[in-house]
Amino acid sequence: MKRFYLVVNPTRDKGLETARKVEEHLKKGGCQVKTHISEKVVDDIYTEADSIPDDTECILVIGGDGTMIQAARDLAELDIPLLGINTGHMGYLTDVERDELVPSLDALMQDRYTEDERMMITGEVVDSPEGEVLCQDRALNDIVVHRRGYMRVINYDVSVNGKFLKSYRADGIIVSTPTGSTAYSLSAGGPIVEPGSKLFIITPICPHTLNTRSIVLSAEDRIFISTGENDTAVSYDGREKCMLPAQGGVRITRSRKVARIIRLHDDSFLNVLHNKFTD
Repeated sequence: MKRFYLVVNPTRDKGLETARKVEEHLKKGGCQVKTHISEKVVDDIYTEADSIPDDTECILVIGGDGTMIQAARDLAELDIPLLGINTGHMGYLTDVERDELVPSLDALMQDRYTEDERMMITGEVVDSPEGEVLCQDRALNDIVVHRRGYMRVINYDVSVNGKFLKSYRADGIIVSTPTGSTAYSLSAGGPIVEPGSKLFIITPICPHTLNTRSIVLSAEDRIFISTGENDTAVSYDGREKCMLPAQGGVRITRSRKVARIIRLHDDSFLNVLHNKFTD
């Protein structure tokens, strides 16, 4: 690889120290590098896809997992692989730590890497189960339907492939990808899933019952969630996108796009998981 684009979150890379080291080392190796500094998310636009040159071979994302997720969401249409350089905390998606920057960049320039494909999901907010799409977006981690305003539990009706599955009385519903199984879904009691899997995980948030568990579904299934309420919102990877109409709902399906994540290490998912949970 010789042509790179850098996405930098300056709140995670103080003084842009890491970004400058990356750019300097890549240019010293004869590479072309263009850098974008993300000052603030505005209208859910993290990185302008139009600013990325057509011949870009790899997007380097400097920040934490949140930076990586936003880049994957916003740039999915470009179908360019991403490599995360961790300047955040947990770093499930970011493969490179700052103390291994130089050998990692050398390996990348010498094409010594593997690539993971991560499933993404699409959520369409509609005015009825088969009605008009009012707004839509995709997510790498999860789509969450949740109540706004004052606190009280409500009913979330979940259907799969046109058939009613279950009504949850809860604070919200998380529909997660395998990548998102170690994020909000995990905090709500959901299972940890190998990230290369192709499936959905449905997990209620604070269910008002003693026997509610997560449900795992095929990636080819079609999920529909409705509430009959006027003040329910839909969030994509933690960012609220739109309100759910009382007579409508949100249709969730597997996205036609995937997130292409570059890996430079041979660590298995279980080993990474062990290291993160014992840090």
